[in-house]
Amino acid sequence: MVTQVLYLGRNLKLAKALLAINPAINTFEITHIMCVNDLECIISEQEYHHFICELPVSSIMKLRIAKKFPQINCTYLTDQEPSSQNFAAPALEIEELISADVKAALDCISIPIFYKNEKGNVIACNTYFSQIFGLLPEDFIGQSLESLLPRGFTEATKKSTLTLKNPHLVNLLECEMRDVSGIKREFLVREEIIDGSELTIGMLFDVSEVNAIKQAVEKERVMLRATADISSDLIFFKDLNGAFIGCNKAFEAFVGCPEASIIGKKDEQLFEAKQAKMCQSQDALVLTSGEVYTGNEHLTYKNGRKHYIHMQKVPLKDKQGEIQGLIAIGRDITEKNMIQKQLNLANVVFENSRDGILVTDGMGAVITSNDACVEISGYSKKELLHKKISSFAFGCDYRRLFVEIERALIEEGKWQGNANFRSKNGDLGYFWLEIYEVKHRDTGVKNRVYSFTDLTQNKYNEEKIQYLSKHDSLTGLSNRIALFNHLETAIARANYKEIALGVLFVEINGFKAINERYGHNQGDLVIKCVAHRLKKSVSDTDTVARIGDDQFVLVIEELENEQVAALIAQKIAQRFSSPISIDGIEITLSPSIGISICPDDGMDLDAILNNAESAMLRSRKDKNSLYHFYTNELTIHSTQQIELENEFKLALEDEQFEPYYQPQYDLNKRQVVAVECSFRWNHPDQGVLLPDRFLMLAEQSGLLIDLGMKMFYKTAKQAVKWHSSGIHFGRVAISLSKLELSQLSLIGQLQEVLLETGCQANWLEFIIEESLFSSSIDTLQDNLFNISRLGISLTVDGFGADRSVLYSIGRLNIDKFKISKHFIQGVPGYLAGEAMIKSVFILANSLGIDVVGEGGNHSEAELSLNEYKTVKNNNEPMKACEATFYLRCNKRK
Repeated sequence: MVTQVLYLGRNLKLAKALLAINPAINTFEITHIMCVNDLECIISEQEYHHFICELPVSSIMKLRIAKKFPQINCTYLTDQEPSSQNFAAPALEIEELISADVKAALDCISIPIFYKNEKGNVIACNTYFSQIFGLLPEDFIGQSLESLLPRGFTEATKKSTLTLKNPHLVNLLECEMRDVSGIKREFLVREEIIDGSELTIGMLFDVSEVNAIKQAVEKERVMLRATADISSDLIFFKDLNGAFIGCNKAFEAFVGCPEASIIGKKDEQLFEAKQAKMCQSQDALVLTSGEVYTGNEHLTYKNGRKHYIHMQKVPLKDKQGEIQGLIAIGRDITEKNMIQKQLNLANVVFENSRDGILVTDGMGAVITSNDACVEISGYSKKELLHKKISSFAFGCDYRRLFVEIERALIEEGKWQGNANFRSKNGDLGYFWLEIYEVKHRDTGVKNRVYSFTDLTQNKYNEEKIQYLSKHDSLTGLSNRIALFNHLETAIARANYKEIALGVLFVEINGFKAINERYGHNQGDLVIKCVAHRLKKSVSDTDTVARIGDDQFVLVIEELENEQVAALIAQKIAQRFSSPISIDGIEITLSPSIGISICPDDGMDLDAILNNAESAMLRSRKDKNSLYHFYTNELTIHSTQQIELENEFKLALEDEQFEPYYQPQYDLNKRQVVAVECSFRWNHPDQGVLLPDRFLMLAEQSGLLIDLGMKMFYKTAKQAVKWHSSGIHFGRVAISLSKLELSQLSLIGQLQEVLLETGCQANWLEFIIEESLFSSSIDTLQDNLFNISRLGISLTVDGFGADRSVLYSIGRLNIDKFKISKHFIQGVPGYLAGEAMIKSVFILANSLGIDVVGEGGNHSEAELSLNEYKTVKNNNEPMKACEATFYLRCNKRK
């Protein structure tokens, strides 16, 4: 192995001799240096095994080398510390270019100095110069600086940025290096050719501290500049003449140009005359008086918008206290000023309102009140302060009132209603009270605002009185007058739209006994609970009115059929199946409900109400029925429908619904191309029920979606079964209703069924009514598009009744037209009917779409209109096993 040796000294032969007599070293490579500077860096550049040092090295440096490079074997040939006392006389003969006096004076100068001849060799230097490099003065004599100085010193030297008057005579250089102690320093080297001589005198100046201060100042300047630029305030500087000498980014946006274009300009060059004159007068005050200016002013930005600015201008002074300019900071307080104006306006409204207003904290203590509140309550503002709002309550039922208020504030954030309060002098006041809860997002604090309107004295309560004239004062429901007005309007609207309207007359059985047994106060609480349950039984668009102590009327508009009214009546009865709890007392009530339908049971107000009341009286006598229609047949039918709905729910659980299949006949190809799926209800008592018996019931009860997905799942499984058996069925066609197409989850459910059953999308098609293609429901249109993207074909049912589907052919995967009965029913003659069917063929062929009907047995002759009617009427839906047999017998050609 070759031993790497680093030698620092002048006698290289001595070092080689020492290495030759070392028995542990066979082969070695020696690196020779003569400068102590950057010694640590030199050692770290290569993996040395031995370090031999002849020149003096400080003890500090020795310890650092031992600690940093413990693997190196160090040999120091001298224990002397680097010092000027150890310097010996120059070994080389100095050229006779420098006088003896100059040589003697060199060591008396504390500035590092050296002399070079025209060849660049050092002919003299003082000890301060040699100490920097850890050498003796004689080490430099006769040598070039490049041969003695640390490696890389020459490359690290660069031209100084300083400028001189005579640059051709003086050369300034800057460099960085480590001194003999290993400390990194920065030097400025000044070299100057002596006039009339071939000598160059050089001086080294340690500028480390100066540069450090400059860097610190520059860093602080950059930080201050960045701070100013990120500020949203307008910040700028001016000199004594009023010219701009600097600004931040916000001020650039204000003026509308960059800082470089602003510097040196004055106000009149940047702003309109009035604004410039105002700024100049402020500047003159600051620069002459030396005082700080503070004020608010309107300034127009470059974009033309006016902002309200809070301006501060401060004089800039030097160390002697002389003013050299000014700095200004402008803060945009436009929004703050607007908020303050709004607060002032709100305070004026608050103090001058004719309603009594007070505000409480989160604990219910008053924190402020207006003059009207003082007048109403009889308390002074000081007395009201910190008073609990509950102390104003009056009556034995005030606790229940506060519970009701708390519930409303939690749910809706507000409450309004009637309230009784006693003033300071004991007078009872009847007020309309409105309460609002205000939440402060930043602090989480909640305040409540109470507004009292005196209904006995205030002339400005017409809206409240109007409300009370149309509503029941106890329950808040519509009263008899409001009911009559609303019902007359609703009947007229129903007749105009040709839509049914339902009226439910409800009487609460046993209420009079409540009043007699528990008193009218408890009776009022019961009536409120009754009203609440009735409101919960209908939608917000329906009307509930109280027309007697225990009698109520419900008006149901846009009634689809009588079954909807029956379902509402059933819901009311269910709500009254649980008792009402009043102060720990369980009270059980039951309703008697009569139903009349407009226009079937009357076309005017009196007839509708009287017939509903007559039906209610029958219901009260009939203990076996929850309600009665005015028409007895409707009552029987509705009861059967309710029973059927309950059975329907059980049928879904017991898998009583079965898909049936009907061949779909292509009128062009004259063959069965698909099977259309419908389903039947295998009722345990009534036998097989057709869809028209239960589909509307399923839709009204919210079960149509579940039924449709169950049938889709069974159909998909059947398609997989046929495909596995090699039976050619084309596609299985399934009808989709408007309700099913409007479901957000439809596509996800379809994908789940396809994945679970293994059914391919191209084995299926959906039959869609033509009118749905023009629907304005976004979800429905999105589902049609996404069904096409799944690869499931679409068949237009009832084609010819509407033209809207023609606009969707290019966007959707429409595969077939199913001829509408409109084309074949009511046609005045054979020729006209046949011509209409042929027109469909021509249109479909041009679009590449098949035309189908429900088919089975057919002839090979030209299909006529009569044959089409026969095909429609002679084929009935079949069970899966029958359809399988049919498909095997009628294979596709």
